[in-house]
Amino acid sequence: MIRIETAAPDLRQVLTQITSIDALVALEVSALADCLARAEQRQAQAVAAAAQAASSAGKIALVSVAGGLTPRGSWFGSSLSGIAAQVTRAADDQDVAGIILDVDSPGGTVAGTVEAANSIAAAAAKKPVVAIANTLMGSAAYWLGSQGTELVMAPSADVGSIGAMIMHQDISGWLDQVGLKMTIVRSEQSPLKNEAHPFAPLSDDAQAYLQGRANEAGADFVKAVASGRRVTQTRVREEFGQGRMVGAREAVARGMADRIATLDQVISGMLQQRAPRPSSRRRSALAFE
Repeated sequence: MIRIETAAPDLRQVLTQITSIDALVALEVSALADCLARAEQRQAQAVAAAAQAASSAGKIALVSVAGGLTPRGSWFGSSLSGIAAQVTRAADDQDVAGIILDVDSPGGTVAGTVEAANSIAAAAAKKPVVAIANTLMGSAAYWLGSQGTELVMAPSADVGSIGAMIMHQDISGWLDQVGLKMTIVRSEQSPLKNEAHPFAPLSDDAQAYLQGRANEAGADFVKAVASGRRVTQTRVREEFGQGRMVGAREAVARGMADRIATLDQVISGMLQQRAPRPSSRRRSALAFE
């Protein structure tokens, strides 16, 4: 293109001299002149397009949150550490104008969720982060989604399951039926090791310990949702389902989500507003109860 741009004026001058001498030659070389004109036009269009692209720079980062969420991920679900890393990179990338979390997950482990949620909250303080329930955002997935600047639900989506749960399976009755007896030998230094094993009913002490751990994780969950949704912890405990899943219309009415839209609509809306700008949902410095 540079050669055409610099050589075109000189070549036109030569062509003008030739065609002024012989009219027949003018017919032959007119096509070449037209080619030069079209080449210059294409170059001008390319330059204009590049300038327009530079002026409207702003990519959209789409982060998938799917399946059972675990710290390092697995074949059946996303990695919480991977989600945190993707969100952090997108938040620090000046070419990224906004982040969309495409969520379809029933939840996952407490381990790794706190760190991933903190990464999303930090990103939301820098640029728009829209989390969409497409179509399931339960438990740990809702913990993550609640930290965005906006929480959107697909029309058929469900959100909620706020809280923590520990499951214990007692198979001692089945062992008795088949005539098996399990003996557990623990080191003397660790009399409580694996106290929640499945080969006998939970002791009162073990159940109390597990209840305390569940309560602690549940309280952290409620606190994080209250901060992300900018409501009181009391409202989260009383109006955000109490562990139940909630449909789209009811979730919006309760304040668990902001609006109903499809993923395509969320992407189109963000593309129309790609220029980086402060979030319309400012994070409050107030500390709720």
